[in-house]
Amino acid sequence: MAAGGCGTTHYRESADRQVYDILSNVHKKQYDSAARYDIEQLAQNPLQDLPSAQSRLFEIPETLKRFSIPPKLISLEKALEIAAYHNRSYQNRKEDVYLAALALTEEQNEFSSQFGGLLSGFWSGNGDDEFISGEAGLSIGRLLKTGASIGLNLSTEFLRYLTGDPSRTISSILAVSIIQPLWRGAGERIATENLKQAERNVVYAVRSFSRFRKSFVVDIASTHFRVLEQRAVVENEWRNFKNLALARDRAQMLATAGRLPEFQADQAKQNELRAKDRWTRAARLYYERLDSYKLDLGLQGDANVDLDNVDLERLVRAGIRHPDIQLEKSVSLALQLRQDLKNVHEQVDDARRRIDVAVNNLGADVDLVFNVDVPSKPSTHPAELRFDDASWNAGLDVDLPLERLGERNEYRRALIDYERAMRNLSLRTDEVKLDVADAWRSLQQASESFSIQRNSLKLAEQRVDSTTLLLQAGRVDTRDLLESQASLLEAQNALVSSLVDHTLARLRFRIDTGMLKADEPITTLIYQP
Repeated sequence: MAAGGCGTTHYRESADRQVYDILSNVHKKQYDSAARYDIEQLAQNPLQDLPSAQSRLFEIPETLKRFSIPPKLISLEKALEIAAYHNRSYQNRKEDVYLAALALTEEQNEFSSQFGGLLSGFWSGNGDDEFISGEAGLSIGRLLKTGASIGLNLSTEFLRYLTGDPSRTISSILAVSIIQPLWRGAGERIATENLKQAERNVVYAVRSFSRFRKSFVVDIASTHFRVLEQRAVVENEWRNFKNLALARDRAQMLATAGRLPEFQADQAKQNELRAKDRWTRAARLYYERLDSYKLDLGLQGDANVDLDNVDLERLVRAGIRHPDIQLEKSVSLALQLRQDLKNVHEQVDDARRRIDVAVNNLGADVDLVFNVDVPSKPSTHPAELRFDDASWNAGLDVDLPLERLGERNEYRRALIDYERAMRNLSLRTDEVKLDVADAWRSLQQASESFSIQRNSLKLAEQRVDSTTLLLQAGRVDTRDLLESQASLLEAQNALVSSLVDHTLARLRFRIDTGMLKADEPITTLIYQP
C-alpha cells in the first residue's frame, strides 16, 4: 500500500500544481489579491496554542460545573481560524472549487498534444510452422480550436518464422490525417464551447466560495457574540441575585425591628429565590449555546473550551458604528457588487451560447479530409521511410442531416433553458433588492433600538438609586425597590442584546450589499471606527 502511495504521489502533486495555479490566476483577476485554496491542512492546528483561563470566568451554579481544570479560551479571531481548519462545510466548499478547476484541466488537455504508444508481441503456430510477431506504434493527436483534428501515427510490424524458412519481415508506415469540419462543429466559437464553459465554471466557483466565506465568517461571528451575549445575561442575573439577597437581608432586619411588615420581607425572599432560578437557567442556556457553537467550529461537544470575554468588552467600548447610507444607494451598490448576481448575469450568456451550439449541431457533417501514408523500405530498413512512394487522398466527407431528433430536442431544451435563465436573472435581481431593503431596515431599527436601550438603562439606574434612598427614608415599600431592580436587569440585558443586534445587522448589511471585501479582516470591521 505504501509503495502504491509513493508511486501515485507524482500524479496528486501534478494535479495540485495545475489546479492551484488556475485558482490563483482566477482569484487575482477577480479580486486583485492573492489567495490560497489548499484543500490539504497545511497550517498548524489553531487549537494547539490556545491560552488557559487564569481564574474563574464568571459565577455559575456548582451543579453546572463540568470540568475540574480551567478551560482553554477562544477569541473571535481564533474561532475563525479554528472554523476554517475544522469546519466540515467549509472544507467541502473548498473542495468544490478545487473540483471545478480540476474539470477545467481536462478541457484544456483536449487542445494539447495527445501521445499514445503501443507495444504487442505474440508467439503463434499454424500447422508445423511457428513464428513470432510484434507491433510497435507511436501516435500523436491534437485538436485545434478551429474544430480540426490532426493525427500522426508511426507503426512498425515484425514477423519471423521459427521453423521452415527462417525469413523475417519488418515494415513501417507513417500515417498523417487532417480532418477540418466545415459546418457542424466548425469554428472556434463552437469547438471551444466546453472549454469556455469550464473556464466560466471556475470563475463561478471562486465567486461563490468568496461569498460563502464572507457569510461563513459573519455566521461564526454572529454565533460567537450571541454566546457572549448569553454570558452577559448570566453575569447580570448573578449580580441581580446578589443584590436581591442584600435587599432581602435589609428587609428582614427592618421587619425584625418592626419597621417593615413581615409580608414585605417574605416578598423579598421570594424575589431572591426567583433570581437564583433565573441565574441557574441562564447559565444552563449559556452552556447549551456554547456546546452548539463548538459543533459549528468543528470541535467535539465535550471539548474543554470557553469564550474569551475580551471580544464583548471591546465591542462595548467601541459602541455602534452606524453607516450613513440611503436605501437607494445601498440597492445600487448591491446590483454592482454582488458576486452571486454576477454569476446569474453571466449564466444567461452561457445559455445563449448553448443555443448557438445546438443550432450548429442541426447542420450537416461536412468535413475536409486529407490523409497521407508513407511506407518504409522493405525488410531490413524499417526506419527508412520512402516518401517518394507515399500515397495520399483529399476530399470532402458529407453526412446529410436526415436524422436529427436528438439534436432537435437539444435545441429546444437550449431555448427553454435560455428563457429560464432570463427569468432567474429577473427573480434574483428582485431578491437582491429585497434582501438589501430588509437588511437596511433592520440596520436602522437596530440603531434606533440601541439608542432607546441606552437611555432606558440610564433611567433604570437612576430609578434604583432613588428608590433605594426613598426606601431608607421609609417613603416607599420593598416592592418598589424590587421592581426597580428588575427593570435595571432587563435594561442591562436589553442594551447588550441591542449592541450585538446592531453589530450583526451591520455585518449582514455589508454582505447583502456586496461591500464586505473578500480579504477584509472582520475584527477590524467590528471594532475600529
